[in-house]
Amino acid sequence: MPRRRGNLAAVPDHPRRFAAYRRVSELMGRGGDDFHSPDIQLTAIRRMAEPAGLREVAVVDDIDETGRNFSRDGIDEVRRMAAAGQIDVLAVYKVDRFGRNVLESLQLLAELAAQGVTIMSATEQIDTSTPAGRWMLTNLLAIAEMQSDEIGRGWSNTIARRAEKGQHHGRPLGYLRVEKRLVPDPILGPAISEAFRRYGSGDPIGEVTEYLAAIRGKAMHTANVKKLFRNPAYLGHVVAGDEVLPGEHEPLVDEVTWQRVQDRLAAEAGAPPRHLAPTWSLVGLVECPQEHKLQRQGDRLVCGHGRGDVKGGSCPGVGRPVLARVEDEVLRQVAAWAAELRTDHVARYRRLALMAASRVDRATLERQVAEARSAMVNLVKERALRRAPEEVYAQALAELREAEQTAAGQLARLGPAKAPRDPEAAASAADALLALWPDPEVTHAERIRALRAIVDRIVIRPAERWREPEHDRVDVQFHF
Repeated sequence: MPRRRGNLAAVPDHPRRFAAYRRVSELMGRGGDDFHSPDIQLTAIRRMAEPAGLREVAVVDDIDETGRNFSRDGIDEVRRMAAAGQIDVLAVYKVDRFGRNVLESLQLLAELAAQGVTIMSATEQIDTSTPAGRWMLTNLLAIAEMQSDEIGRGWSNTIARRAEKGQHHGRPLGYLRVEKRLVPDPILGPAISEAFRRYGSGDPIGEVTEYLAAIRGKAMHTANVKKLFRNPAYLGHVVAGDEVLPGEHEPLVDEVTWQRVQDRLAAEAGAPPRHLAPTWSLVGLVECPQEHKLQRQGDRLVCGHGRGDVKGGSCPGVGRPVLARVEDEVLRQVAAWAAELRTDHVARYRRLALMAASRVDRATLERQVAEARSAMVNLVKERALRRAPEEVYAQALAELREAEQTAAGQLARLGPAKAPRDPEAAASAADALLALWPDPEVTHAERIRALRAIVDRIVIRPAERWREPEHDRVDVQFHF
């Protein structure tokens, strides 16, 4: 149980155990007297700790980390050690190594103080176990934040000037920096070009990510690879603010491949990963009656919101129907639907008649909206010419607005216009689906694409009796 103290009365007069915290924003081979390297920081901290009677228990590093936020592995480790009662002091080289954000710094300071931990600086003679030390810390944090703001503005101006000269700031993956210029990495450069080509050709993003990770020798996430694909540096450009300018470095991708990749990224934006790299053939189409997408667990389907499937769920769920039996029932209903399209002429013409009536209703409502808006324009003109009394104008305008809003609302409820679909073409699409489904060479993505062409959604309802078979619970809803 960690010790509790009064507000910011953090430690006893002579704390013993300390953790040395080091932070460097960016190493990148820097040196010189003005560079506070990790070794310099640790030496100064130990020089301060020895006469103070402190005992070192850990060295915690945040290398290549900004001090503007506290989402850092090193800070997380400090929090863990403080909560476990393993340290009494967090020792830093300078306050700006701790952080350059006043609000979050003070919040963390209060959190550490509540755990019996104080902050000591090796170069600024600060000890937050005293009121004067806490006052000095607050002021120095404010100065550190101001300096960070100034550094940020300076870098922004530097980056803009470099971009105007065609010089890229930083080093994108796949390039080396030689004499302040970007040159293609002999190993990673061709790998980046190949990754663009594969993704532009339709390879799943997961496979492209695995390829890049294998070449790089380091794990990568698909989101980071997509971010890489959006970087215009690989097209030979540099970015200055919101402006993309020509760069002086060699591109790793040609214009055609770049545009193909951007088009695919735009088309897949926001799509769930299961749609981009599906692992089963009904993914994204099968739902419970509450419109929750079902998930696969082994050879069965479950509702992720179901009370019977997930502890604390809010939906009645669907139980655990067998995926293979659901697929068989879906294909059976597709075959029956195709047969109906070819044989039931009454049903076919009824659908066509409903679509034709919908077009008539839409045209009438669109005409009513246009007429109401035109009448409002004419009414405003009459008022401007002082031909319409104010009370007549107000009443007429209110009536026209009501008519326009009523017609527009009815038009919106009709939804988008749907062109009649030829029943024979729909039946042929169903036949094609039934033919390709059992082929072992066909991928899950190809099956889903063919199924979506004719099926709107697949609904599975919960069983109403013990072991009610799947074929009695599956309802396939078609587009046509």
